[in-house]
Amino acid sequence: MPTVRLALALALGAIFWAFGLLPFAWAYDGVIVLAALWELFAVARARRILRCERKVSEVMEISAQAEVNIVIANPTNLPLMVAVKDEPPLDFQWDAPTKRPDQILPLLSANLPPRSQVSLRYFVTPMRRGEFRFGEANLRLSTPLMFVWLPVRYPLPQTVRVLPNLAQARKYALLMRKVRMREMGFRPIPLKGAGAEFSSLRDYLPDDDPRWIDWNATARRGRLVSKEFELERGQNIVAILDAGRVMATRLNGLTKLDHAVNAAAFVLYIAHSLEDRVGLMVFADRIQRWLPPSKGVRQWESILEALRQVEPQLVEANYAGAFAHLLQNLPRRSLLLIFTDLIDPDTSEALITHAKLLAEKHLVFVIALSDYELRSLLIEPIEEPTDLYRQAAAVAVLNDRLRAVAQLRERGVNVLDTSPEALFNTLLEHYLLAKRRL
Repeated sequence: MPTVRLALALALGAIFWAFGLLPFAWAYDGVIVLAALWELFAVARARRILRCERKVSEVMEISAQAEVNIVIANPTNLPLMVAVKDEPPLDFQWDAPTKRPDQILPLLSANLPPRSQVSLRYFVTPMRRGEFRFGEANLRLSTPLMFVWLPVRYPLPQTVRVLPNLAQARKYALLMRKVRMREMGFRPIPLKGAGAEFSSLRDYLPDDDPRWIDWNATARRGRLVSKEFELERGQNIVAILDAGRVMATRLNGLTKLDHAVNAAAFVLYIAHSLEDRVGLMVFADRIQRWLPPSKGVRQWESILEALRQVEPQLVEANYAGAFAHLLQNLPRRSLLLIFTDLIDPDTSEALITHAKLLAEKHLVFVIALSDYELRSLLIEPIEEPTDLYRQAAAVAVLNDRLRAVAQLRERGVNVLDTSPEALFNTLLEHYLLAKRRL
């Protein structure tokens, strides 16, 4: 394909024509045309042996940026100019240092010296879980003359799996392996049979509970000595995900179910690291996935694969069927973490009715994500009648939510009504405190 530079170069020959210098005009235009033809054949030969590959991780995490590298090798003795337009999945956001506001697909360019290779990099951020395919890499080749360019397509079909985001979970798990729990701000409860096991002795610290002091060891060593406890292992922890319509609402660019999946993966990863038995239930109008509590790497991989496939369904959640299944299949007292929402009065009533039965046998937490946008409506200035109606609707929804929370707590169900930003810290703290109550 001819370029603008070729057209401008030929147009300059008009100067010779204007002054009647016909021999010079023919010679000049002839040189330009010959140069363009040489470039055309040289690039055509080069594109037959040019190599291109895409390097990208086969496993990504939702909302986590991942690097994509387009590697182009030039085995010829010809310097090349290359531009690449890649095709990431449509559900991925992308970014690059050269990105323009009007760009839809990544467009990268570079000089490619003879017998060399170059790696062009951009970044993608998956916004959904599941399996996704990259498409073709579309190249445009030229030489430094840039009189013509030729297109070449490289079919580089690659499938990547997008999993729940485990960045926070890995961070906390690493801390829990390397430092004492007290350095994270959590205090194990030093009571036998209360979810904590004796681990070792250490010097007393000013903020330690006096009940931790081992008086026999103190007398022997001549200084205050505290008992150190570790959390009990092998307990049942089950994450229960409501995949019904109330979880399809979006917060911070993700659905509430996406946030719930990330949080469930987070707490189950921590529990798995602490050698607890972890399980998972996903349900909407029917039970979509049930993994009874178990230990081991295979169980964790099964949970991660199940979470990857979870999508919200525009149906009512069947709490009665899901909770009856739990009562029937969980004979041992377990920590049940129910991820749902309390924004709908009818849904909340069904949840309240059936969660009470679970709470009689198990330790139950309902985790609901609060909608900060809804709360922000209450403080917005009223400029039009519609603003007043929106505020009234927001007040009604929030009041229904508060009533549902109060009724759940009256029936022995613990409720965590928190924002997406505070979800992980709140969930981890309550999980660690709940272990001593199992």
